[in-house]
Amino acid sequence: MPTKPLSQETLREALDAVAQHGTTAAAAAALGINRNTLDSRVQAAKRAGLTAAPVPVQNEDPDLSVRVLVEIKKRPGSLDDLAERLDMPNRKVQRALAELAATGYMIEPRDGIYSLNDGPANPAFMVESDLPTYTSRPDGTYLFGACGDNHLGSKYARLDVLNALYDRYAEEGVDRVFNTGNWIDGEARFNKHDLLVHGMDAQLRYLADNYPVRKGIDTYAVAGDDHEGWYAQSFGVDIGRRAEHTMRDAGRRDWHNLGYMESHIRLVHAQSGKSSILAVVHPGGGSAYALSYSIQKIIESLEGGEKPAVGLYGHYHKLWAGNIRNVWCLQTGTTEDQTPFMRKKRLEAHVGGCLVKLRQDPKSGAITEFTPTIMRFFNRGFYNNRWDHGGDVTHAHRSVA
Repeated sequence: MPTKPLSQETLREALDAVAQHGTTAAAAAALGINRNTLDSRVQAAKRAGLTAAPVPVQNEDPDLSVRVLVEIKKRPGSLDDLAERLDMPNRKVQRALAELAATGYMIEPRDGIYSLNDGPANPAFMVESDLPTYTSRPDGTYLFGACGDNHLGSKYARLDVLNALYDRYAEEGVDRVFNTGNWIDGEARFNKHDLLVHGMDAQLRYLADNYPVRKGIDTYAVAGDDHEGWYAQSFGVDIGRRAEHTMRDAGRRDWHNLGYMESHIRLVHAQSGKSSILAVVHPGGGSAYALSYSIQKIIESLEGGEKPAVGLYGHYHKLWAGNIRNVWCLQTGTTEDQTPFMRKKRLEAHVGGCLVKLRQDPKSGAITEFTPTIMRFFNRGFYNNRWDHGGDVTHAHRSVA
């Protein structure tokens, strides 16, 4: 009789226990299971692409990390130097540094000197680590949601559309959604009057409070180099890790950081173990004269060994699917109305998202079928209460005159 698959909650519990207790033996003892069982659950969790929740760092002085951060911004220094300048023991400074790193600040010790990296994080595909994996269903198929460019915190964000997409994902039985970035609007000179929420932490809390939650669905998100990426560049923060940390503080375990700008996920056939690569990307640059052109140039720029089998692309606020140089590619649309900036630039917003089904060849691991369902949403009456969202949202196939 086949064994019933373990729930994601059970698999995450195994990962969290190891992260919290430090060793497999201690974690197994805490869970009341043997080490072999725990090892099996940890491996299954990694195959499913799950990650452990960050372990909170206990700090008896909540203001200490802020003081250390301010001191490092003034002047980088060694542990001894920082402790002397702050007039406190080394161990307290170390604890504060650990807390800052856990919450996303890019504190980097180089030759014993701690400094704040004031540039963005490396793109995720450049990080030398094991790729996250996504295992197919037993028949070699995958079914997932894809969306992005949500711009939460903006007056023009369409939470009604975003929730409608997640309702559809739940109806279809998907267990994950890949988000292609710009989940918050960030702050710049040209969007400050478009915002409902100001400040990095305030926007991230708004994201945690308002991004859809659906039972059984996890969201895997890359961070864009713009919008949320502006905070990364201004404050020396790995904004994807900080967003994940904010989600955990809000009690949400369904949001997972894939990294900065571009992440690669290994698609593994459940029966044969053969694999291909899925890329989740938030590229840069402006929209081109034709829907496919920007994506075409991105894929044409890749060397042969770098090409993914499937690419999901955000940033351009467009919905489009195709095949370029044998790469199945999809632009994931937006859940934000056309903003004044886009209107000035004559840029159309394709409001909606996607549902994707893949089929994988068990012998080669190649993705032989790519079936995108593109869901487009429209407003009734373009000029009728356009700027206060007065028009009801209607789905393309349900629209009325």
